[in-house]
Amino acid sequence: MKTRLLVKEGEYRLAKAFCMDAKIDAEELYCFLTGMDKVALFLRANEEVDPETEKKYFELIARRAERIPLQHITGTQEFMGHTFKVSPDVLIPRQDTETLVEEAARTIQNTPKEKLTFMEKLRGVKEWEVLDLCCGSGAIGISLAKICSNIKVTASDISSAAIKVATENADNLRAKIKFVEGDMFAPHAGKKFDMIVSNPPYIRTAMISILQEEVKTHEPLGALDGGRDGLEFYKIIVDQAADYLKPGGFLMLEIGHDQGEDLRKMLKDDGRYTPAEVIKDLPGKDRVVKCKLRSDR
Repeated sequence: MKTRLLVKEGEYRLAKAFCMDAKIDAEELYCFLTGMDKVALFLRANEEVDPETEKKYFELIARRAERIPLQHITGTQEFMGHTFKVSPDVLIPRQDTETLVEEAARTIQNTPKEKLTFMEKLRGVKEWEVLDLCCGSGAIGISLAKICSNIKVTASDISSAAIKVATENADNLRAKIKFVEGDMFAPHAGKKFDMIVSNPPYIRTAMISILQEEVKTHEPLGALDGGRDGLEFYKIIVDQAADYLKPGGFLMLEIGHDQGEDLRKMLKDDGRYTPAEVIKDLPGKDRVVKCKLRSDR
């Protein structure tokens, strides 16, 4: 069978199994199997595929047709221009989360010179201590460490399996990160950070059952379920983050597209933070809440 016909058959089988992006996934799986890129796939579309490759390809298609995420089959996901290892132990990094990383990096890189301490002025740059809370695969903290040279990142998660994946990602990408296992802020007693970033679980419990099969069955429930109103983890973070931020330190949280006003009000009612800014992602949906610990704290 010719390559183009093989991939077309793969697309058909995935579409029949109600997989989204059947064409893209069929192509990605063939490239994963053969090691070729999309350009080579196009140029070699009329070449004959040997029977062994054909057999292995349809085995991969069968796994994807069972609604196993593509990333769990290939074992990787691209995020902020880097390849991250993923597994069923961590949430698969999404493009939505790149908005959080980009805003955090922009904030770090645009520190006004008048805000620098004497020693920082001598070095010509502010040294940031950043906490990636609920780090999962480590995608947020590692990406920040790759973008910004003037930061020290600590990343934590309650899941030992997630910490293992994140540590491997940091090693693979040569990012110097301190990983700590523990529940929320518990491992960080006595520490103060210039910035806390987090993509906590924020799906309402009642909504879990209607998520895509790939998500609700194959991704860790603990990284998805945000409680009855989806705000359970935000309540903990807003209540406790002030004790772990330096005066004027930033708090940046990824949110669901309909949670911006809830978070804005929560932070305002707390009284220890500056008025929150809600930042939109590329499709124009609310995606990140950004505020600072009041300097008079």
